[in-house]
Amino acid sequence: MRTDVGPAAFTAAIIVTIVLMAGAAASVVVLLALPGALDPLRSLINNQWWFHYEDATTGGGFASIWRIASAVLCAALSLFFIFRARSLYRKSSSPILPFLMLFLFSFGLECLRGGTALLYSADASIALSIVLTRIMYWGRFVGLLGLLIAGLYCIEMKYRKLTMLTGGAFLVAFAMAAYIPMDRTVFLSQLTWKLGDEQGVWFVNLVIAILVLGTTALAAFSRHTARFLWLTVGLLLLLCSRELLYFALGPIPLLLGLAAVAGGMFLCLRTLSAIYRQPGEGAPI
Repeated sequence: MRTDVGPAAFTAAIIVTIVLMAGAAASVVVLLALPGALDPLRSLINNQWWFHYEDATTGGGFASIWRIASAVLCAALSLFFIFRARSLYRKSSSPILPFLMLFLFSFGLECLRGGTALLYSADASIALSIVLTRIMYWGRFVGLLGLLIAGLYCIEMKYRKLTMLTGGAFLVAFAMAAYIPMDRTVFLSQLTWKLGDEQGVWFVNLVIAILVLGTTALAAFSRHTARFLWLTVGLLLLLCSRELLYFALGPIPLLLGLAAVAGGMFLCLRTLSAIYRQPGEGAPI
């Protein structure tokens, strides 16, 4: 599994994530510094959960600041665990780890909420803001597909061309994100545009999540080790963190989402380090 593409792609992903974090942090500074910049963000519709909405944002414009700040913190936390996973991958050739890293990298795209907030506040291009929303959904689908591929490797999928699988996940996620209907008349407190087919996206998310948890739970029986059940719990925490961080606005729910990311990745990496102890078989990425 040694490739020239892996290290370059890893470095590029790190650079892109850091740039996105810096851009989101800069957007917070602009929104706080410019008089009246937060005013358009004070009365947005709050998408509390799938299919649940309320008219006004709890906490006014500062909910948007919390939302952007949590995206930056989550990206930073993800980078920490990405480097931990990379270190473990050097000691083990398990292909589960690169796809866990792919899931973590997808959190970096949530920093684009800073860009959508600035565009909406300035009454700028709706088309560009919708493109940024689609990129965020592309990242979400990529992350979910990454977890699904990791789950398939838990049940010993034989296909080993990681670059091809990653490219396939990118293309499938792009097709899904590109064709989601968007409601151009409703900008949400979550700093994304309202979906035109929320039920369809919810169903896709639910099915993939069930497959992720099902494959890792099945691995506990097919491979005769209960450690995969702990991995399933870790993945469940990651999936829960995803929902909290995508919908929550207040500081406490967002902190719970960050804690779920940390707990899920700690449990996943600890479990995988116990399952795959193969010194000398690592592959650099």
